[in-house]
Formats: sequence, C-alpha cells, structure tokens
Amino acid sequence: MTKDDDVAKVAQFEAALNQFIERIAEDRYVLAIVLVGSLSTETVWHRESLGLWIIEADSVSRRLPSDGNDERIFRILVENGINLHAEVIPRSRFKKMVEGASRTAFSCNFFAERQIVYSKDASIENWFKKANTMATKDQERELLTFSTWTIHAHRHARKRLDIKGDLELAAQETLGAAHSVAHTEIIRRGQVWEQDVIYRAIEGAPDLFQTIYLDVLSKRKNRRVLSKALDAIDAYLDKHYQAHLKPLLGYLKKQSGVIPLSEISDHFAFSQLHPWHLESACEWLERKGLLQKFSAPFKLTKRSQERVEEPAYILDS
Repeated sequence: MTKDDDVAKVAQFEAALNQFIERIAEDRYVLAIVLVGSLSTETVWHRESLGLWIIEADSVSRRLPSDGNDERIFRILVENGINLHAEVIPRSRFKKMVEGASRTAFSCNFFAERQIVYSKDASIENWFKKANTMATKDQERELLTFSTWTIHAHRHARKRLDIKGDLELAAQETLGAAHSVAHTEIIRRGQVWEQDVIYRAIEGAPDLFQTIYLDVLSKRKNRRVLSKALDAIDAYLDKHYQAHLKPLLGYLKKQSGVIPLSEISDHFAFSQLHPWHLESACEWLERKGLLQKFSAPFKLTKRSQERVEEPAYILDS
C-alpha cells in the first residue's frame, strides 16, 4: 500500500464517519459518539473497520437475543461500505466508566486514542475530558495488569521448558511474556502508542528485547536461548516489582492478617486483572520471600456446610 493509498483510505473512512454522524444526529436518544482509535496514515493500514462508542439515553437499548445476559451491547453497523464496530453504552454506564467503576473502563483502551466526534450532552463532554487524561492511578493499575500477565506467561514458559522440555510452546509463552513487557515499558513512559508496541519498546530498551524477543524469534530454539530470555524477564520483574506491583503490595500492606485470594480478586474486580493472574503474581512474590502463603476456608455456595480452602497471603514484614 502506497502513501497515496493510505491518504485515500483515511478519506474513505472519514467520509463514512461523517455520513454516519449525519444520520445518527436525527436520533434524539443518541447523546454522543466517541471514535476509538485515530484515523491517520500511520495507523490506517491495518484498519478494516471503525471503532465507536455510541452513548445513548438510559433505558432505551434495543436488546437482541444474541446479547444474552451480557450487560455490554455490541453492534456491527455499516456506512458507505465501511463496517462500524460499535459498543452501545447507556449514559449512566458511561459515567461509571469515567469513574473507574466498570470493567469497560477507559484504561481497557490504553493503547488507543479516543475522540468525541459528536455530542449534544455537555456533561458527557466534561466526563470524557476528565477520563481521557491519564491519572497516576490509571498508570499504576495498567502497570499492575501487564506485570501480572508477564508473570503468568513467564510461569508457564518455565514449566514448558523445565518440566516438559517443549521448546516450541516454551518459546510461544516467552514471546507472550515479552509482548507484556513491551506494553509495560510503554505505560512506564506514560505513552499512548497505537502502532506496534513491541517495536517502540525495542527502541527504548534494545538490549533487553534483543534477549527476550529478537533472539527467541531469530535463533534456533534451544534451552540456552530460552533460559537466558526467561532469566532476563525474571530479572526485569525483580528490578521493577515494587513500582509495577504497587497497587497489589499497597493493598496487602493495608490489610491486617492473612488475605484470601478471593478477597484480593474482589478488590481488583473492576480492573482487567484476572484471578489466575493475581494468583501467579502472589505465587511469584511468595517464591521471592516477599509474601507468606497460607490457606483459608472458602464456602463454594451460600448453603455449603463443608468448607473447602483457598490460597491466602500475608505480606512478609
């Protein structure tokens, strides 16, 4: 695709967006439209559709059987031959997104530019400006998210290599961990980078990514190359864990006594932190001697007479 092709494609997408806005402006229940992801010649090459948030008045959603019980509603529309991937968001839910009380928080789209392209509600515009400015706590939460992903991938890569001796799958897990490290590096710099994150991260830390990414890709797969990459990722985690796991460590420090994993998961329920990733992070901290691990009783159902047990942790003082 040439530069002229890119310019033409941007113009085609912009025309479709403007035409859609003209059409949607007739709907009094649609309050605002947010374009997710920029339209530029640098990023348009990989675009097959436009990403939108359509913010509507409360209690007007037309639900379809395919929506099931999911609170979120997604629609695929088309305008002038361009597909539009839209999430339809009630006004009250959008407010929760802004306040960080919803899993569809702005941080879920950390690596995408966002722009209000249509609005007839001043409150929504003000909320958007507030949420689209990256706060320190958002950066800390994203660092925690990607660091737990890194730890989880690293954990499984090490098992693939050391226990199973499966070089191919160990390499895949290692590359997955490297991509998480790349995202972490971009977040550490406070950047929103819509293009291929791995290349941007390589620019900032070439030696690290030579070992954990480029060598794994280009060299013949063997135990030495993969062990070196995993050791480098572990050293990276060692170096940055206090900053990257700060919300988790801060939460554990504030609690008195042993904290069950379910309580830790509940505390981070409205972020993109999965319980199994939190478990991997806690297990990593325990192996490093930073946490102590215990077991705590857990009721599987409200009426359970017999209790099972779940992992529980306490910060080692």
